[in-house]
Amino acid sequence: MFLVPLKTERLVIRKFQQKDLSAFLEFMLDEESTKYLAFTEEQKTEEGAKALFDLVYQSYESQTPIHSYVIAGQDQDHYLGSCGFTPYDEDIYECYYSVSKAQWGQGVATEAIKTIAEELSKTAEIRAYCHPNNVAAHRVAKKAGFIPKGLTLHQHFDIEGELFVYPRNNYFSPETV
Repeated sequence: MFLVPLKTERLVIRKFQQKDLSAFLEFMLDEESTKYLAFTEEQKTEEGAKALFDLVYQSYESQTPIHSYVIAGQDQDHYLGSCGFTPYDEDIYECYYSVSKAQWGQGVATEAIKTIAEELSKTAEIRAYCHPNNVAAHRVAKKAGFIPKGLTLHQHFDIEGELFVYPRNNYFSPETV
């Protein structure tokens, strides 16, 4: 694992803070932004998004923290999106990324997820699953160095998605996917 904050040339990947709530709500309530993401319909409401925010925020101090983080600009430390990871299977982590519409096409998601994948790949295999129609997410994964492996059934959500694997530190081999 790794400790946050992580810094890149332009970004800081850090824990959510109360000041991020309004920008997070704006993202979650935007249908176009969440169209392909695996949030429930309830989580896409103001009440549901607030509950999700609180769950993540409060988990940082628990025995089982949720590894969901803000992607912030180093210059003004404001919410640009979020990224994170979760255990998928033994020695495999699944990572995710999403950015606000104003950040689309600026390389923010690519820079953030590549940073997380590089850190996590020191100890485990890293994967990303993307909705089959989310072409922008596919581009981000490829630009970040993930290798596309085709449509695969996600073992936890029972949904089919494009699987991408990050090949670092000898954890990737074609036989394992």
